[in-house]
Amino acid sequence: MNRDEVFENVSQILSAYLRLKPGEVTEASHVVQDLGADSLALVELGFKFMEAFGIGMIDPVDSLLIMGNLVDHIVSQRQAAAVQ
Repeated sequence: MNRDEVFENVSQILSAYLRLKPGEVTEASHVVQDLGADSLALVELGFKFMEAFGIGMIDPVDSLLIMGNLVDHIVSQRQAAAVQ
């Protein structure tokens, strides 16, 4: 799965869970400030990302709450898992 596919999948998961309109999620979107996720949503989304991408739980540090950084993190976690 390439970065664009990961972005699309993360965007779909966020859009479905947070009931967003198509195109509302961008590379620069902040999951909390721009998209409206609260702390419970972050935990539940973390589980959804674990399931969808076969990665460990994502620590919701502020830098990973920006969509582009989140996608990069998921890609790197998937690559690390593939090496093991």
